[in-house]
Amino acid sequence: MYKIGITLFLVGSLLSCNNPYLSQDEKSFGYKSDSIVLINLIEKESKAFWDKDFEKYSECYAHEDYIRTIGWWQGGGIVVVEGWNERSIRAQQLMNLSSEPNKNAIQVNRKNVNLRIFDDVAWLTFDQHGVDTNDPLMDMPGLSRETRIFEKHNGEWKLVYVGWLLEGE
Repeated sequence: MYKIGITLFLVGSLLSCNNPYLSQDEKSFGYKSDSIVLINLIEKESKAFWDKDFEKYSECYAHEDYIRTIGWWQGGGIVVVEGWNERSIRAQQLMNLSSEPNKNAIQVNRKNVNLRIFDDVAWLTFDQHGVDTNDPLMDMPGLSRETRIFEKHNGEWKLVYVGWLLEGE
């Protein structure tokens, strides 16, 4: 229910065809449907990560050498991961170290959403506020500044860049 509420809020109020910041092309050529797909994709990736479901997590990414994950949080410092091979190895290791699903971590609040969609590339920035779930390896409580870049691969949107800066409480 929470996921549906966030999706409807984001898509309805921030990304609707009545948005004065959208060009006529964006209003006419699938922008609204793509925006729903992209919002659902970041929710799917987050849920799969915290559920420790590597298969679903893997489905969210382009399996390319050029993908990147860059982030910072107090518990782990700076993280730079280059390429799908390294991303998949690190994600599996982390999921194995903390294998219990964290059902509360997905209860995040996303605000200040800024989405731009082009033919085969889209980028999204947002502020995310997560709750403290006491998961020492994978918890992201407080405010984080988030960036996502997507590409279409075989007609499907996939993540190619994930960035975050966890400011905390």
